[in-house]
Amino acid sequence: MGHVELRRYRGGKNLPNKSDAADALAMAAYGHDPDHRLETGEINMRYFLMHRPEPIDELRDLCQQLEHLNRVQSPISNYGRQLLSWQFPEVAHTRSISTKLGLLPAMWGWLANRKSEISPAGKTRLDNLYKKSIAREYGIEINPILELHADWMCDISLYEQRLEARIKQMLTETAFKPYMSVFDKFGFGLRVRSRLLTRIYPFESFLGVNGKPVIEYEVREVKKTERDRKNGETIVRRIAGETKRIKRNRSRDIFKMRLGMGTVLEQSGDGLIEKASGSLLCRISVWQYVLTGVETGRLPDNSTTQKLLDYRDSLKSNVSEQGEKLLAGKHIQGKLMSKVVNLLFDELCKIHLV
Repeated sequence: MGHVELRRYRGGKNLPNKSDAADALAMAAYGHDPDHRLETGEINMRYFLMHRPEPIDELRDLCQQLEHLNRVQSPISNYGRQLLSWQFPEVAHTRSISTKLGLLPAMWGWLANRKSEISPAGKTRLDNLYKKSIAREYGIEINPILELHADWMCDISLYEQRLEARIKQMLTETAFKPYMSVFDKFGFGLRVRSRLLTRIYPFESFLGVNGKPVIEYEVREVKKTERDRKNGETIVRRIAGETKRIKRNRSRDIFKMRLGMGTVLEQSGDGLIEKASGSLLCRISVWQYVLTGVETGRLPDNSTTQKLLDYRDSLKSNVSEQGEKLLAGKHIQGKLMSKVVNLLFDELCKIHLV
């Protein structure tokens, strides 16, 4: 059991928060709880460690290496550009010229004196640009510390390319083929699909014993009067204080939580605070997909992506009588992110229920 399981189990048993004795009691009782055992009395391993095949373990490790290298680049790049601002100011705030796979980004390769490893066009362009640089007129040259940082950036770039090549090869595994077919519908990139796959594989872990989504019903109190507008008349569906029976797709809720699109209530002193839960990296990936794909409309042409585009248009067309937008940009993005994960869950259900 992990920290999240302990926190939820302790809260469900109304044990005090921030108490070592309560934590110890919860951990000791977790394995003996009837809810965590099968009808035969044996431990239900779904609540404990699950075996994962070797390919997904290696894929997760490769993705973590990529994330680490991505974080490492920021301070190196920032300091390098700081030095460039007075040693070669013409390229200090320009994007590095990327080349085809197997070659270095031109700017860093040129600065690190690894000019044989960059494209001829990039080398010629930077040579000509440096000849006209204002820094040379003042006698300022590129110093060794800048060359060192550029060399680090080159090594990181080449290693990233090797990691991505290995990830691309691993995604062709037979076990991942159904997932890739679904990801193709959405148009996910290499890093996004590998990152999502390491969080949701195997998908069967989200389904019930019968291999179908777990659907439960619960009774809730209506907090705000619910109204519908129909044929120019306002119809009151439920009044605040009444109760209603709602359907909860527990499998989908856990799936969304795993991808960073869920929320949990955490104890903070005497109160409860709602916080975002799940993988932050996956949540960022979904947000980037919404910005670069759904918002721009650059998606594969199929029924799944059409649902996303239609939903986007319906959200943006939601305006008041004065023509003012009722939903802000961040609110629309949040709803689109939730829609993407819901559709992803539905598509994965289709291929696993066939």
